Amino acid sequence: MPFLLGIDLGTQSVKSAVLDDEGRVRSVAQAEYPILTPRVGWAEQEPQAWWRAACQTTQEAIARAGVAAAEIAGVGLAGQMHGTVCIDREGLPVRPAIIWADGRSGAEVAELMAELGRERLARLTGNPLATGFMAATACWLRRHEPETLDRTAALLLPKDYIRLRLTRHVGTDVTDAASTLLFDVAGRRWSPEMAQAAGVSLDLLPRVCESHEICGTVTRHASRDTGIPLHARVVAGGGDQPVSAVGNGVVEPGTLLATIGTGGQLFTPLAQPSHDPELRTHTFCHAVPGRWFIMGAMLSAGLCLRWLRDRVFGGLGLDYAAFSEAAAQTGPGAEGLVFLPYLLGERTPHMDPHARGVFFGLALRHERSHLVRAVMEGVAFALRDSLEIFRSIGISARQIIAAGGGAQSPVWQQILADVLGASLAPVQTAEPAACGAAILAGWGTGVFPSLQEATARIARVGRMVGPIAENAARYDERYAFFRSLYPLLREAFRRSSIGGPQ
Repeated sequence: MPFLLGIDLGTQSVKSAVLDDEGRVRSVAQAEYPILTPRVGWAEQEPQAWWRAACQTTQEAIARAGVAAAEIAGVGLAGQMHGTVCIDREGLPVRPAIIWADGRSGAEVAELMAELGRERLARLTGNPLATGFMAATACWLRRHEPETLDRTAALLLPKDYIRLRLTRHVGTDVTDAASTLLFDVAGRRWSPEMAQAAGVSLDLLPRVCESHEICGTVTRHASRDTGIPLHARVVAGGGDQPVSAVGNGVVEPGTLLATIGTGGQLFTPLAQPSHDPELRTHTFCHAVPGRWFIMGAMLSAGLCLRWLRDRVFGGLGLDYAAFSEAAAQTGPGAEGLVFLPYLLGERTPHMDPHARGVFFGLALRHERSHLVRAVMEGVAFALRDSLEIFRSIGISARQIIAAGGGAQSPVWQQILADVLGASLAPVQTAEPAACGAAILAGWGTGVFPSLQEATARIARVGRMVGPIAENAARYDERYAFFRSLYPLLREAFRRSSIGGPQ
């Protein structure tokens, strides 16, 4: 029986999963690594730490699965998007990787936006530019560390460093390349015009493959370090969001994926590339050939509830189940309390790094249950912001799938259905990014005859949750009020952030 290995290089940890040819998860292993912050607002990681964690988890996952290493037929990769890994001609990192959460390139973003203008940027990429994206990071390096670029032979995305260590092949895939803002998303190729604007030589940009394409085989040294058999085939893989969508079965237009993880995303596949003219959303290549996706992204979703648990109610020993029980004790609208979930700034729809979290309408009668429910509702309102943008540009969906840790809460499921005004089904795929990577490996190596068949075996959804008409009407009113708050506070956010903590 052939087995498949998926490696998901996340921001805080790497997870490796072994799947059998029926799509069953046989084992999962995880190892963590730190985010380095040498200065306020910077976020870096050591690629070697990624590799050590990948080696540890692949060995553990294969051992826990109880399979012979020789039975691993293919390896797939998923990873955090947007980051920049500079490697030299020997394949060694020139400096620590600058990851997506890094904010040092704010001035470069502003300058590029001023140079290109929104219409030209939309035409070239279909996307807004943000700090932490490779285009902005490369501009920062050119200005502040020119010696780094002088020593750099290739610019890679994070998961592509793992691919390099596995196969000694330098490359990337269309989904990750699209997230750099140096890519022609519609044409699925590098953009000479964007590269020139960012001051990046096309020689530094690696060959691009589709996500299921075999891009190399495991070398002798990598086999020794990882436990993966020599010459096992490795597919290109992709960014964590599109690969997670594969793991959750969201591969064709008409299905919308609402994810409440640390951040939050609203994601739907497209048959043709389409973008928001105001650049409030992201349009990237999907991990499926001939498919794209549009995504609204919020930076703090489940993170808001974790903040409430750890920082506000820390020491009380409360868990998320207790929070769900608390939220159920108060009705829609949290008795007038509204929460803006902008703890890290916000992307969709505001693209504002200065935005901050707000509890609005606090009164003496409010207690824990109101705060918890307001946080859950605020996250749902922020996801509806993305849905309203989708609708405004003619994108609709027949089915909504809810994923992520937050979507496992029955109370949050109901709030989300009521706020979105649509029925949704919670997906029950364990570790969707690692599983999606393994699915792509299975498709690319022929273990699965088609992507659709593979996802049908793995992605399973739970009981459908429909909106309650009375609640939905109430939430329409509260959402309108929620939307009115940011414009009133935008200038105050900007002023309060000057010289303040980020």
